[in-house]
Parts: sequence; C-alpha cells; structure tokens
Amino acid sequence: MPKFVGIKKKRLVVIDGMPGSGKTTCATMIANKLTSWNIINRCILELEENHPLFIHDHRFSSFEDDEQADLYIRLLQSKFKDFVNKCTNDIHDVTIIESVLFQDAINCAHHMGMNHDKLLHLSSSLMGILEPLEPLLIYFYQVDVEGQWRFICGVRGNEWGPVSLHTDDDFREAGILWGGSQSFVRSIIDSWEVPKIIIENKDYHWDEYSNRIIQFVRNSIR
Repeated sequence: MPKFVGIKKKRLVVIDGMPGSGKTTCATMIANKLTSWNIINRCILELEENHPLFIHDHRFSSFEDDEQADLYIRLLQSKFKDFVNKCTNDIHDVTIIESVLFQDAINCAHHMGMNHDKLLHLSSSLMGILEPLEPLLIYFYQVDVEGQWRFICGVRGNEWGPVSLHTDDDFREAGILWGGSQSFVRSIIDSWEVPKIIIENKDYHWDEYSNRIIQFVRNSIR
C-alpha cells in the first residue's frame, strides 16, 4: 500500500445514511486508514460534544411554521460556513463528518414538515457551502427501510437515543417515515456532482462494503 504524504487541497469526507447504517464505524475506519497513509485528518463523530454543525441554542417544534423553518435554514447555513472556514485554515488535510448533513439536517427537516421547496433550498445551499472542501460522499442506502429498523433494533435493543420501537406498528410507521425521507435524500444525492459511492445495503455484506469504501477513498484523495 503506497504512503501518501499530505495532499494538495483540504478535503471533506461526508458519510451519511439512516440511523444504524454503520456510519460511525465507517468514519473511524477511514480515519485510521488515512492516518496509516500519513494523511493528517480529523474525524468528527455525530455524538462529539459541542459538535460544530449542530444548532445547540434553539429548539424547534415544527417546520410547517415558515418562521421556524427559515430560522433553521439560516442558522445551519451559518454553522456550515463557519465550519468550512475553519477546515480551510486548520492543520488537517482531510476532515470526516458523519450523519450531520443528510440524516440530521435534511431528514429531520423532512420529518418536521418542511415544505418541498424549502427542503430543496436547504439541501442545495448546504452542499454549495461545502464545495470549497471538494467533498466526497459515502452514502448507505437501505433497500428495505423497515427491515433495517428491525435489524438494528435486534442489535442495539428497542430503545436507544431517540429511538423507541417495540410493536409491528412502530416498525411499519418508522419504515414509512424514513422511507419517504430517504427517497428525497437519494434524489438530492443522485444529482450532487461530487465523487460518491452509494452502498445499497440489502444483504449486510460489511466486509465487501468496507473494501469498496477504502478503495473509493484511496482513489479519490491524493
């Protein structure tokens, strides 16, 4: 395996997908691999304290309310602009983020009733803000959304974080909710002109997925 010594430009690795997709494991794996290639990197996991891309000082009840939706969009745009400025000027050649762009920002806005036009505006504006970091995207797409919820709850338990799924109705409703938002996100991702790999998870072939991801990162980061 060749050793890369630094890269010419700051880069961003975006890892995303619905909860329980393996994003944190993937982010850690990539960070370790970059380190082994002598590439200075920072891995910002979703649960990092004082996460730079989270809105910490506001609470929102519904994005059917245009005033709340517009404030959310403005605050996120400001967070992402500050983040890009800091990444551009810090010592790390590569920054890795997981969950915060699509799962936490776009999916949650979708679930909270933001209208289609505002969702498109929010998505395009955040992706545009990230352009100076020449992002590459790793996206875990769940072919069977309800089945993914049943799988991950079988691994983690029926209650973790904000998740509380117990009955067949709970799983069906989660499948419908996240299936709708995942379809919207997939349409956005398909049109985003960045290097990307989409893992269409159906059979949980994690070793195969990991090998494909590492090869993708290796070919994309110079």
